[in-house]
Amino acid sequence: MAANHELHQLQDRGIDAEQQPLLDLIKASFICFRPLDKLANLQKCPTYFDVYTNPNTRFENTYSILFPGKRYESASIFRHKDSLGRVWTGPDDDRYLSSQDGRLIPLVVQATEDILHGPKNSTWARSNIEKRTPRILQIVYMLLGERTGNKSLVSAIAWIPCSLAIAALLFFPVDLGGEIRNNGRYEQFKYHYWGYSKVSANIHELPSRDRTIRAAERNPHGTMQRLERPRKLCVLRPDGILPVENLKVWELKNITLSYIFVCYTAQQFCHGVEEDGKWLHEAAEDAARSAGVNAYWIASSCIDLADPEDVYRISDVVRGAHSLVVAIGSPQGSIISQKEMLQQLGSRIWTFPEVLLSPSHKPITVYIRDTGATRILSKGDFAFEAWGDIPISKQLIDHYEATIILSPLELVSIALQCFLNRKTAKSYYNGDHSYALMGLLRRRPKVNPQDSAFEAFCRLSLANDSDQLIERLICLLPRSLDGGDLDRPWYDINDFWDSNLWDIEPHCQVVGLGGENTVILSGAFGAPIHWECFEPVSLFMRNTLKRWVGKVIIRTSPLFVIIGVSLLAVSRSKGGDLLAITIFGWIFIGLYILLSLASPYFIYSLYCGKTWAAQPWLFGFEGHMRIDQIEELIFGINLGRLRWSPYSSDLSQHNENTHGECEGLDPTDRTPENLAPDSFVSEARNSEYGELKLFTLVDTNTLTVTLFRSVRPPVAMLLCGSEGGMQRALLCSYDWKTQTLCRETVLRVQTVIMEQMSRVDRFRLALKRPLGDTAEFTINVD
Repeated sequence: MAANHELHQLQDRGIDAEQQPLLDLIKASFICFRPLDKLANLQKCPTYFDVYTNPNTRFENTYSILFPGKRYESASIFRHKDSLGRVWTGPDDDRYLSSQDGRLIPLVVQATEDILHGPKNSTWARSNIEKRTPRILQIVYMLLGERTGNKSLVSAIAWIPCSLAIAALLFFPVDLGGEIRNNGRYEQFKYHYWGYSKVSANIHELPSRDRTIRAAERNPHGTMQRLERPRKLCVLRPDGILPVENLKVWELKNITLSYIFVCYTAQQFCHGVEEDGKWLHEAAEDAARSAGVNAYWIASSCIDLADPEDVYRISDVVRGAHSLVVAIGSPQGSIISQKEMLQQLGSRIWTFPEVLLSPSHKPITVYIRDTGATRILSKGDFAFEAWGDIPISKQLIDHYEATIILSPLELVSIALQCFLNRKTAKSYYNGDHSYALMGLLRRRPKVNPQDSAFEAFCRLSLANDSDQLIERLICLLPRSLDGGDLDRPWYDINDFWDSNLWDIEPHCQVVGLGGENTVILSGAFGAPIHWECFEPVSLFMRNTLKRWVGKVIIRTSPLFVIIGVSLLAVSRSKGGDLLAITIFGWIFIGLYILLSLASPYFIYSLYCGKTWAAQPWLFGFEGHMRIDQIEELIFGINLGRLRWSPYSSDLSQHNENTHGECEGLDPTDRTPENLAPDSFVSEARNSEYGELKLFTLVDTNTLTVTLFRSVRPPVAMLLCGSEGGMQRALLCSYDWKTQTLCRETVLRVQTVIMEQMSRVDRFRLALKRPLGDTAEFTINVD
């Protein structure tokens, strides 16, 4: 009622319907963060507005929300359906799925003071960080937290007043130990994807009207037709004088043709230049006669322009060739060396498989237009001179020479690196790199002009036995992030932790493509990340006799005073004749006074012992704080429970202590590897919209703290694979408009985390979230 009253007040003060996200944000603050009696009159508590407009405004023990500094410019209204089928519609803003009830609510991120008073560079709301420890424990920790020097004297003086305060508070029932949630497990990530897949691993999951059409888009239901023989060949005349004939092979009857394959690049020989075409045919004819064959294949004459897929079947032509001939020359209008000519040809995407798949028992003949000379090179020698990535590409040569056999996963991952190191002068489709790659594989899905490069590669991976390549690929953290480069491509498999794809064991499975550069996965373990505030954490300790006695004393002490007062009241009502009752009454009151004076000690011993386990929570906040401050905010006292994770993120630091043990370090500490410890802190504080921000993640299950960087605050942790005894955790933000989880960064977390997490139903994942257009956030309040 109070919240609705205040919302009506805000509407009366000039907030119109277009600022509905603002009203939702204020409503969330009423419901989620503060008792309504403490926010009875928003007009009397100007923190919500004044802290945003005036960072110097401060209020003691006041929860403040700073409205976003940026807002999305899109005026469209979007629809969202949550896991329980509830529909929400509204404009574009930052929201997340509540772990309490699964509703879509505004995203509020608690932040450190320097972030709160820094640039307004976010599209999400920010709030100050509050201590959530119960008031009784705060009093006890203040008395007994540090009993040294002057602190002991102050504690002795304050003991009696504090004991009286605790005695009064014990009359009100409160859970001092924190709530045990979800049977001692992480909260469930309440998410469900309601849409169809663009391409599904099982065609029966597609809409009935699309099954026939889309079944042809992936194997084994539909494949691109392989060429048993070339469609066209240039056949030599027997007399050697007349020009060659360009014949359709399927029209020839009872003729066995052996042909050579001519490899060249359009960068050096233009199809529209008559001189280039004439020289290529002359060189090809000479090579064919020298090899004793009666035909040759050359792209300028033998590709069927009526069938664009012929370009993607060139690998079939190479496999059936007698031998390979390479033609090189200086491009029109320039003169380059022979080595540069070879390297120029070797840098093209379509010439790479032509050389790689050429007959292994035949050398490669190189025709040089500039000098008219020829060279004979083995495949290995040619690769050494022409390819700039010989340490990687040599592995593919060994595979096709059958000296080393690569696994399907190794073959695809190594070939992917090689193809992505090369470029093409003419791009037919966005997925040309993947379509060139599929020439090396057995199953080839049909070419789809609408596919992006990522979607083409995913369909290729789904169609072939690639050992869950996509599932492994999403678990890598690109090293480019280490340098602050956000333009990290999806195919960057240079992992920050130097792991290979085959080092990762997936937990989930790709079940289809979601469109718009997304994949649909199922089976990952997940949990939500709490950004709005900390919660009291339940600690599990040994139930010793001392603690059992402490619990009895704490919970029964109010009963002593009630009994004592009742006995004295009964005695007084009888005229004071019942002396025994009066004595017992004063005994109970005296016991209550003694127990009240001893209550701080019993409470301290009850909640400050050795912690064996804790209720699992994932807490996050924006910015960086010392670990002792974090522990005091969460647990109320710093007892050294929390520790920095040694190797979880790209910012994690660790060192060997004097006992030879691995010890996690504060990422901002100066180390030989980190000579400028505060650089990334200041960069994140002053970053613009769309640049890396600094966040801290606290895991109360493993009692570790991790500092990481991402563009947006991730709202969920998904465990998608394991590697090196650790779990690869994808931290994802949520684009509620499309029900898409967007990977923000990847962490390595301890395996025990997985035991306390629940499975996540199939979800739509994007490796990168596009940045929306934004404008300054303004508040129209009179």
